[in-house]
Amino acid sequence: MPEYTGANMYLAWVYSGGTVLLHSDERTVNLNPSVDYADATAGADPRKKRIATLKDTMLSYAGVAQTAGTALEDALAEGTEGTLLFGPEGTVVGTRKHIIGAFSGGGKFAYKYADVTELTVEFTGNGTYSRTTW
Repeated sequence: MPEYTGANMYLAWVYSGGTVLLHSDERTVNLNPSVDYADATAGADPRKKRIATLKDTMLSYAGVAQTAGTALEDALAEGTEGTLLFGPEGTVVGTRKHIIGAFSGGGKFAYKYADVTELTVEFTGNGTYSRTTW
């Protein structure tokens, strides 16, 4: 299969105040699904046994901050609940689409003297996650 870059990525944060597009200024997006395990080892088991229990999803974003970005900063305020729509290859029909219910951990800004200001935010999954296609 051919490789692809993040150049066509689509990332939107849909929350009670509207929708903000994050992909225009993205530098790095990390999607981290995970699962917890219960230890099912007992008796004379020679190796650990596990049962998959609760699943979770985290998504981290790093991008370039824009001037007069108060609306974006407000949309990403810590504790804001919403839904992430994430297409690593864009929105081309048949490509992967992730829909993630999440909380925003709050926009964090790195103000640099001789470089652009960077915006980072961690999104923590909140109950819903689906892998589908556009």
